[in-house]
Amino acid sequence: MPTITKDHLLQRKIKTLVEERNLAEALLILGEQREESREVVTMKALCHFMMEDYDLALSHYRKALQLDPHNAELLEMLQRSEENVSSKIDQQVPEIYFFKDEQKPAPAVGGNATLPPVQVKTWIRICNWISQAIGNILNVIVDSITLSWGKIAGYRNKIWTNWYRRPLFLGILTLGYMRTRLNKFNLISTYPGDHLVGFIDAKNHKATSDAVRFRTADGSWNDLQNPLEGAAKTRFLRNTSLDVKTDDDSTLMTPNPRELSLTFLSRKGPMPEVPFLNMLSVAWIQFQNHDWISYGETTTNEVHTIPMPSNDPARARYWQTKLFVGKTQQDPWRVKKDCGQNTYLNECTHWWDGSQIYGSDQETQNRLRSWQNGKLRTLPNGLLPKDKKGVEETGFVRNWWLGLGMMHTLFVNEHNAICDHLQLFYPNWDDHQLFHTARLINAALMAKIHSLEWNAAINPNKALYQGIQSNWYGLLSSWFDSSAHKKTVNTIRVRNAELGGILGNSTQKYGSPFGLTQEFVEVYRMHSLLPESLQIKDLNSSKITDLPIASTRQAASGKFIDQFGLPNLFYSFGTQNPGQLVLNNYPRFMQELSIPGNPVYDLGAVDILRARERGVPRYNAFRRAMGLKAIRRFEDLTSDQEYVRLLKNAYQNNIELIDLMIGALAEDKRPEGFAFGETIFQIFLLNATRRLQADRFYTTCYTPEYYTQEGLDWIDQNNLKSVLLRHHPRLGTTGLANIRNAFEPWDEGEDLDPERHPLRAFDRSLRKDPWQGDAAS
Repeated sequence: MPTITKDHLLQRKIKTLVEERNLAEALLILGEQREESREVVTMKALCHFMMEDYDLALSHYRKALQLDPHNAELLEMLQRSEENVSSKIDQQVPEIYFFKDEQKPAPAVGGNATLPPVQVKTWIRICNWISQAIGNILNVIVDSITLSWGKIAGYRNKIWTNWYRRPLFLGILTLGYMRTRLNKFNLISTYPGDHLVGFIDAKNHKATSDAVRFRTADGSWNDLQNPLEGAAKTRFLRNTSLDVKTDDDSTLMTPNPRELSLTFLSRKGPMPEVPFLNMLSVAWIQFQNHDWISYGETTTNEVHTIPMPSNDPARARYWQTKLFVGKTQQDPWRVKKDCGQNTYLNECTHWWDGSQIYGSDQETQNRLRSWQNGKLRTLPNGLLPKDKKGVEETGFVRNWWLGLGMMHTLFVNEHNAICDHLQLFYPNWDDHQLFHTARLINAALMAKIHSLEWNAAINPNKALYQGIQSNWYGLLSSWFDSSAHKKTVNTIRVRNAELGGILGNSTQKYGSPFGLTQEFVEVYRMHSLLPESLQIKDLNSSKITDLPIASTRQAASGKFIDQFGLPNLFYSFGTQNPGQLVLNNYPRFMQELSIPGNPVYDLGAVDILRARERGVPRYNAFRRAMGLKAIRRFEDLTSDQEYVRLLKNAYQNNIELIDLMIGALAEDKRPEGFAFGETIFQIFLLNATRRLQADRFYTTCYTPEYYTQEGLDWIDQNNLKSVLLRHHPRLGTTGLANIRNAFEPWDEGEDLDPERHPLRAFDRSLRKDPWQGDAAS
């Protein structure tokens, strides 16, 4: 029998106290030790780390490394402590608040500025009336053709959809039929049918002239008949029926989310890359998500407890047996005759309105404005001011990191550039009119970049590319106008969304109020795109700095922008590839992440848990609910036999237990060129159109009377590439000048690689030689 020494007894006692989270007592006992051995110092460091006292943890890990300089485990914990200290990750960003402590949302009432009424010239009204009448006829014809084709040809084979296997036009027609079905069967309100959004009585509220003319801070009054539709702090809606069986407390941990994270998400070796994307695409999608969706703060008094398996490496590293995850805040404003399932609120406005930089409430928006010439506040060097915690001041700062700091700074400056442009044409406008008109234009430009550039870049498929173009411009412009900068809204419009485009056409909600959905949130769990580190390059030298992403969060974001400069950072992001959306490609640092209030957090496990907790169906049930066929065998999901074995083992040989995220990542039968599979694509197909079509500022109010003609021209003539070059002209010397879509790798050279630039094959403005770089043409 081995001898149990005094050190072993001490370690056992401290380990028990740490597991029980009795950290203060553990430190008290350790402080009584006369000899500070490496073991004692390391235990002190761990206790401070688990208490989120990262400064003291860092000090003790440094001391422990002096005593044991070649200990890799100590070195890793030292780095994590350094990252947490630099980013001030122990500080809550933003300050904690809960919906239950807030006032129930009500339509905006302020800002009744005296503005000239929107007037449309008589001849334009006549043209609109005629085009609307023609459009009504075209709607019937197009809908009839789409429905007839879909019913005759179908859209599914034995399991998978088949639109991408058909000739181009028939593939687009099939996509149209699929979207029609989704609009008919998958738009589900979480408000009772006899209530408006937010349970308000519209008769008690009246829109001000400002609310009619411009976007409000909180998103209210977009629909003048349903004032809180799409407003901040209103409910997430649903795309799957509320009758679909989902998880309850008894099944939340089946199978264990941490075990699934370790088995199916952990990145085993070098990161498999997406060759046709760059890291700007990753920063961009989170930037846009923060415009659309947030469940707000998780609860602090109610937590989910995830058991850590006995062989979990984090169990040995942190002396923890469980992971603790705050529960999602539930809707505090439910009524007696409410829907059966739990409901949840969106902290952000649901609209595509740029709320991530403008804020989703009036107080935040007022704080961010300069109140001069319509502009947002910036420092003299164009960077964003920082708050007392060292984080940039903007409309949404949760989960802040360097990529977000870059994007927010870029589009705050774009807003201010739009203000300067408008002043040239409207010198008598005041700050109020400049600000709100520039916001309309800036938000629409971001919507255009996402719709036409990001959506195409992440899924470079010819039929989808044409469908995306048609969504924005209409089929007629897509077919007959091959210019690089098409005109979105012509003087005489085709009043049919398919032929004339969504922009400037009729608002359409298909009988259901607009709001983003819980399913929409789940399909944007794309953390596998992230590498472990950023490769920061210097435009003036060949120097490359390896920068761990975990080190760039919160207060560290602004520090690195100051250190490296935005031109170098955008160049670096433009030349680095992200990771593939597949199994075992989740960032390692995110599986043992420190976040405010929680020193050890597995975001992969949480991604799995959240869908279960919030009532989103598991993979097979989700597919059935979205009009897809369920898989029948594990072998249907993937041809990789090792994954088949692991899936069967993890899910107890029951395909109905497969989680949505795991199933979606496992799909290896994907449409040609797609970065993700068809299950996720169903939600994209539905919402890519609906976000525009339900918003009057992209439909009936997308006119010169609201945006100005100069504003509409600004949107037509710009893309992400031009925005980057306007604010950082030095990037004109990089590969950005050589490529068309700024989300593709910024490659230099006369000839571009089709594997890295597949969209050029579909771009009709590049017919002569699509693979010749733009800088050479």
